[in-house]
Amino acid sequence: MMHGMGDFAKNPMGMVPLLKLIAQTANSYVHSVELCSSPSKLSGCPQEDQSNGFFMTMDAQVDQFARVVRADKNLSSGFNAVGFSQGNTVIRGYIHKYNDPPVRNFLSMHGVLMGVNGLPQCPMSVPGVGVLCRAVDAIVSHAGVYDSFVQNHLAQANYYRDAANLDTYRSHAHFLPFINNEVKGQENSTYKENFKSLEKLVLVMAKDDTMVHPKESEHFGYFKDGSREELVDMRDAPWYTEDWFGLKSLDQDKKIDFFSTPGNHLRFKTDFLVEMVKKYFVSDTGASIMV
Repeated sequence: MMHGMGDFAKNPMGMVPLLKLIAQTANSYVHSVELCSSPSKLSGCPQEDQSNGFFMTMDAQVDQFARVVRADKNLSSGFNAVGFSQGNTVIRGYIHKYNDPPVRNFLSMHGVLMGVNGLPQCPMSVPGVGVLCRAVDAIVSHAGVYDSFVQNHLAQANYYRDAANLDTYRSHAHFLPFINNEVKGQENSTYKENFKSLEKLVLVMAKDDTMVHPKESEHFGYFKDGSREELVDMRDAPWYTEDWFGLKSLDQDKKIDFFSTPGNHLRFKTDFLVEMVKKYFVSDTGASIMV
């Protein structure tokens, strides 16, 4: 289980109750991943975990996720993964770059999967996050989003996909253009094969999402190349039709399911999450293993 921006794994008001709910529903072991700053530290860092959702680069978050997963013997044979918001970007990066142990089923709750064309709205009202949001504003105002300083210090800039400025994005953005295999000459066939190996990809979009722009990114749709207004559905987009990273292959094998929830970002009902867990994470024997 991977939390999103501004949250942390040991959050008693959010992630902890969700962990307990999922564990009870699936009758399984659940590991909620923490993002500690030191590669040698895998848990017990709630303050770092929260701030690193902003200030640890996406590549570093993915690498730390891999360290945590690989150190957990309960996950050594593979696992199911559920992410929330930006946490899904981390999980997606892990699948492409590592996937050892492999992810079996991937449930993306309002995931920032195809990037954003505007930095996600910083949750100023969340206790303890206001000071982080002000720091984010300071970093962004320092230079353009594709400036090397910003790319090296702000996670959200790493998946800022300016559809009207793709050359600059592909030349200067970290992380997303590479896991998308959209940088000519730097395509990685392993990224594609790892993603194709998923047994099921479950994409859940918030119908009234005001944080992820465009919200269709949660279903692997996005703005049409060259536009910041015209949307393109996943199946009509070049990353699908040209199968950049295995999305079309998964879909043709009937391994992608789509859902939508009413309301804003991460405002889903727990009943819906329970339904998803039962449908995709519980085997015929009534047990499963998740992270």
